[in-house]
Amino acid sequence: MSHKNMNQQIRKNFLPFALPSISEDAIDSVTEVLRSGWITSGPKVKQFEADFSQFLGCDHSIAVSSATAGLHLALEAIGMDKNSAAITSSVTFTATTEAICYFQAEPILTDVDPLSNNMTVATLEASIEKFCTVRSRKLYLKNSKKLVKAILPVHIAGSSCDMEGIISVAKKYNLYVIEDAAHAFPAVYKDKLIGNWGDFTVFSFYATKGITTGEGGMVTTKHGNFADRIRRTRLHGINKIAYDRPSWYYEVTDAGFKYNMTDISAALGISQLKDANFFWDRRRAIAKAYANAFCNIPGMKLPQEDKNGIHSWHLYRIELDPNHAKMGRDSLAEELKDRNIGSSLHFIPIFEHPYYRKKFQYDREDFPAACKMYDRCLSLPLFAGMNDDDVDDVIYAVKNILEN
Repeated sequence: MSHKNMNQQIRKNFLPFALPSISEDAIDSVTEVLRSGWITSGPKVKQFEADFSQFLGCDHSIAVSSATAGLHLALEAIGMDKNSAAITSSVTFTATTEAICYFQAEPILTDVDPLSNNMTVATLEASIEKFCTVRSRKLYLKNSKKLVKAILPVHIAGSSCDMEGIISVAKKYNLYVIEDAAHAFPAVYKDKLIGNWGDFTVFSFYATKGITTGEGGMVTTKHGNFADRIRRTRLHGINKIAYDRPSWYYEVTDAGFKYNMTDISAALGISQLKDANFFWDRRRAIAKAYANAFCNIPGMKLPQEDKNGIHSWHLYRIELDPNHAKMGRDSLAEELKDRNIGSSLHFIPIFEHPYYRKKFQYDREDFPAACKMYDRCLSLPLFAGMNDDDVDDVIYAVKNILEN
């Protein structure tokens, strides 16, 4: 990837911060399903689940309609209810805390590491000490009877949390670990792909993710009993899926939901999975080009390679220090937009949103690193379909804006 001439004109076409990469083979796979007559949950869903388990080396994979649905089903499986609470990161998309709220339960937030913006053992323990009380090796929300049942670590941008440390804390207090891995396919923590660490891991296949099914998600778990329950509750609590039933007879054994994936989506997922490593390699190459180009820009903090394993590079998130950079984050975003280059923010902290702030009375002072991130962070374009000219356009624009 070469740097563009500084006199080059602004892009003619807008470059979004993310786009899916859909091959002709993927389109043909979906067309085949549409022509088959079986377009809802069926053989393609089963194949996608099997292929996904093989890719990750995990025990059970259950396809669902979204990662949000997957979080909901995992929390339901462990018995979450209105007398419960769960601990998660303050820097995440609303879906993570929203799923907790489905049960009228309470999300307990942690601050984040200043570099990775992930939950750490230190921020987890700090929130436990500040917001919880211990009784008989169980955690309860202070001044409340709500029992803390789970920790939901979030692998922001594809940099993995310290899962060994978090699992150690969870075992101390008899908590389940439900990983929000919406950004972490495929990412590696130490010697294993994400999807093999917590009690549950939930992946997203939304249009901007590492692989896509349009809308969709996957829950992985090592627990056969939980896998069986999620398979039932994702489709009305019916004990046998239609494709496997020998006749019309079935039984409703649980009060379930309508969270099943369709064969249309699964066909796309099967094709995308075949290209997953190619997509990953391309994103890593782009991230490396950015790192080489931006390393000397004053006031710009760059994302680092994952010290715990291998980064998925779902996002390339920079931070601008207003005391040393030429301009702040908001101004850079506007300047890039004027040059036909998109950007985004990941994420507005949960405590900044009116609903959560009002409902749970969060105090910004409890989350200094998250507040600092929010004032400075911006995600630059990064997706496998970017060609070298696209990458050069971003590099040229950022350097031209911040160095001249």
